[in-house]
Amino acid sequence: MTEADSRATGPAAWGPSKAQLIALLVDRVGRFMGGADMGVDIELPEFPNADHRLLLAASGTKVVAGQQLLTVVTDDHPGILCKVAGVLAVHGLDVVSASAYSADGRALSEFGVSDPFRVETPWPRVERDLVRALEGRLALDARVAERARTYARGSDTPWRVPTAVVRFENDASEAATVIDVHTTDGVGVLYHITRSLSDFDVDIRSARVQTLGNQVVDAFYVVDGRGAKITDDETIAEIERAIVHALSASR
Repeated sequence: MTEADSRATGPAAWGPSKAQLIALLVDRVGRFMGGADMGVDIELPEFPNADHRLLLAASGTKVVAGQQLLTVVTDDHPGILCKVAGVLAVHGLDVVSASAYSADGRALSEFGVSDPFRVETPWPRVERDLVRALEGRLALDARVAERARTYARGSDTPWRVPTAVVRFENDASEAATVIDVHTTDGVGVLYHITRSLSDFDVDIRSARVQTLGNQVVDAFYVVDGRGAKITDDETIAEIERAIVHALSASR
């Protein structure tokens, strides 16, 4: 019933990540009703998995696209997640989930996407622009802004400044600061959040992104330029200000 209701709402309301969450919930409820020991954790799918590790072990940039999933592996450098999110926004693809991982000079990003405008996603064009963006040969700021203006002109729903809640947590992870962002969905939301982080030379070690209906729930595990947690109150306040401003200005 949940899947049917989600699919009836729209293409962005159901995807691999939400299916995984619902399956996890159903499994836990079934175990509870069956009297199982709820103290035993359920194993989540491995990330990175064996296929990801093969891509990470290779050299150069690898883009694997198909159906509702995009995987990008490249040499690690600041702003990768931001650039991929920007290209997806430019091509009108909704990000419904995202995961990121980096180690040993290599970076992995995996995006669950939906295409609300086409039956067949033009993946060759997306892949071409991804390579250009990662090489610094694409005017992403201008293109995302143009896409947002085009969307606004064609929408019957007036755009409003989104409500954005940004929280910093330094006790949830031993090695990183966790930044939680809750906001309403829109064109380039993930791009604007990650671009704000890159402006502060914040390194995103891993990320978990979910779009549930019109709500975005993102968690970023980050460190500063020295590889340490972000603990300075003034810096935290400025990063929060930058994220909220970026999301507001994008509308």
